[in-house]
Amino acid sequence: MEKNYWQIDDNLYKVHMSSDVYMEIKEDFSIVDICKYFKKGEIFAYDIMIKEDELQKVLKRLKEFDC
Repeated sequence: MEKNYWQIDDNLYKVHMSSDVYMEIKEDFSIVDICKYFKKGEIFAYDIMIKEDELQKVLKRLKEFDC
């Protein structure tokens, strides 16, 4: 698994994932903000912004999807 998250502020992280994974987990976490990536008019990936206390939970969930 490659590192797919970055600290962007003192208590805020950005986590990158494919659109299908995002659709599976979006209701499970307190997402602060999102960034969508488009290709030929279709969303293919997301960056979600989450607080530090949610980071390990999100990363654990992403492992279930082999991300």
